[in-house]
Amino acid sequence: MAKEAKSRSWVFNFFGAGIIWGSSFYFMIFSNQSLPPIGVAFWRCFFGALTLFIIIKLKKMPLHFDKRLILFTFIVGAFNTAIPFTLFAYGEHQISSAFAGMANAITPIATVIALLTIFRSEKVTRNQIFGLLVGTLGVLVLVGVWQGVASNSTLAVLAVILAPTLYGFGGPFIKKFIEPMNQPPEVTAFWQILGATIVLTPFYISQPMFTGPITPASLGATLMLGIFGTAIAYTLYYPLLKQVGSAVSSAVTFLIPLVAVTLGVLALGEELQWYEPVGGVVILLGAAIAQGLFRNRKKIAM
Repeated sequence: MAKEAKSRSWVFNFFGAGIIWGSSFYFMIFSNQSLPPIGVAFWRCFFGALTLFIIIKLKKMPLHFDKRLILFTFIVGAFNTAIPFTLFAYGEHQISSAFAGMANAITPIATVIALLTIFRSEKVTRNQIFGLLVGTLGVLVLVGVWQGVASNSTLAVLAVILAPTLYGFGGPFIKKFIEPMNQPPEVTAFWQILGATIVLTPFYISQPMFTGPITPASLGATLMLGIFGTAIAYTLYYPLLKQVGSAVSSAVTFLIPLVAVTLGVLALGEELQWYEPVGGVVILLGAAIAQGLFRNRKKIAM
């Protein structure tokens, strides 16, 4: 019975995190109707940090004011939260939420690049090199490089490619500098999201804070992004990481584009060019190869 309960728990966390993060691209479309991109990121982080603070207090967890912890989480908050959130919101002004969701699949590819360049925590393997090549090919197919990118969407495409690249570099940073501190994930996530909120504040208040009237749809979407897409997703993902390890938990990345594309096409009526889903699949294939998921099939099927 205990084993069955544990199985249900990790499956729930896996699909919960994937569905929440995948649907974030859908909600950004509505938040963009009332807020500038940096405003979407700010309020997402603000409500996320507030929700995490409430969770920490309800669980009676201590908030240690460790200077090193706060410094490192603020760095992650800036480069792994504030900037990517803003870039995705900016990109979705010009491109579809489905496209942005598929671009998010670059994350594991970028993670491998980070490990092989800046952090150099492991040796280069054939799987990683081949996976990177396949993933790069997938990016080129996704953007339809053979026909060029429309001038009015070039920056948007670059934005949604840079955002998951930063996610990829943030993961190894967390593993190297923050995980060894052995703080509860809710606490480290709180400092990270709070740091992102603080970083975004001066940039947000220096420009018009709203680009349109606040509607029930835009307000609800922004709350969903903050409470669920930022705070609750962390409370699902980190226990998943502890339960089944990085091999299975990293596969959440493969679920996110599926959710984003489904909502974009069915709920928003977005149209896809034939090469966009093909490119998304090729990126996912490259990520799977680079992470050795095919090689470790027996290990993953727990």
